[in-house]
Amino acid sequence: MDARKRLNELIHANKELAFENEQKEKRVEELIIANKELVFQNREKEKRAEELIIADKELNFQKEEKAKRAEELIIADKELDFQKEEKEKRADELMIANKELVFQNREKEKRADELTLANKELAFQNELKEKRAAELITANKELAFQNEEKEKRADELVIANQELSYQNKEKEKRADELIIINKELEQFAHANKELKQFAYIASHELKEPLRTIGNYIQIINEDSLEKLDEKTGEYLRVIENSTKRMSILINSLLHFSRLGANKKLSNVHCKVIIDSVLSDLTGVIESSRATIEVSEMPKLNVYEIEFRQLFQNLITNAIKFHRKGSFPKIQIRSEKINDNYRFSVSDNGIGIDPKHFDRIFDIFQRLDNNEEVFEGKGIGLAYCKKIVQLHRGEIWVESELGKGSTFYFTIFPILSV
Repeated sequence: MDARKRLNELIHANKELAFENEQKEKRVEELIIANKELVFQNREKEKRAEELIIADKELNFQKEEKAKRAEELIIADKELDFQKEEKEKRADELMIANKELVFQNREKEKRADELTLANKELAFQNELKEKRAAELITANKELAFQNEEKEKRADELVIANQELSYQNKEKEKRADELIIINKELEQFAHANKELKQFAYIASHELKEPLRTIGNYIQIINEDSLEKLDEKTGEYLRVIENSTKRMSILINSLLHFSRLGANKKLSNVHCKVIIDSVLSDLTGVIESSRATIEVSEMPKLNVYEIEFRQLFQNLITNAIKFHRKGSFPKIQIRSEKINDNYRFSVSDNGIGIDPKHFDRIFDIFQRLDNNEEVFEGKGIGLAYCKKIVQLHRGEIWVESELGKGSTFYFTIFPILSV
């Protein structure tokens, strides 16, 4: 038990000793830190001593500067006193000057008021002058305008008188022309009436024997053709063909005599008529591979059915009489010459010898061609001539063999719109 106590006491003494050693080490460390702090404070004190030395020097310098400033202030006070005296003198002078200035300003105000009144008066006078000037300018412009208008009216009256004189002369000419045309129309109507009567009588008188001949030929063909020899049969065929051709010619003569009997004047566009003709001739145009160019066309008062027949005949001829080895090229044009309209139908066909120019417009006239015989009745261009005459115009041709033809026709001005 004693040994255990001793052991516990030793252990407790060792712990106490260890604790005291730890406390000593802490004291040593604290002393070290205190020494470091003391060294740091000594250094700081040295710095503060140096700063105090510098501050003393600075303070001494400032004292010297203050002494200098005091001396300068004494001098400045003296200068200020002098300036105050000068300012008082100047203030007195300014008071006198201000009084003088006030007086001058009053004088100037009086002069300004007088000038304002004078300027207002002058401005009023200038306004009056400007108004007078503006009124004079307006009056002059109005006078100049009236003079110009009078001159224009005078020129217009001169032109109107000239135009009226020209119109009167034209009316007199038209009246004379109408008298002549009426006489010609009367003669033409009389001749046309006689022609119609002749054509009607001749066609009916000729049709009956032709019909009889045709009937007998038909009877012979039906009953006795096998009894006839070949030569007699050929004769009968020639007679039959001649009879048919003569019947066609008689019918054509009747149609020609009746042309224009039921004419009706219509206001139509020529391009519409030509397009209608070309539409009807589509098959012929495509089979011949023809190209047709139509220029700008006018709008006219015409006999529509007859005018359509005119273009149809000319276009058909232009296609039919084309050269071998070439395709028809046709140009249809119109142009206004003075008050007239002139139309033309040109082709690149076989052409016409100039010696036949007059004959081709006669009825039943056909031109022989050494190389080729063209089908037709020989009445198409006669139709064209009569239709153009119905429209009081003229028709003619310009052509050269092998180089195509151009047919021209005109329309009388009183029919144009």
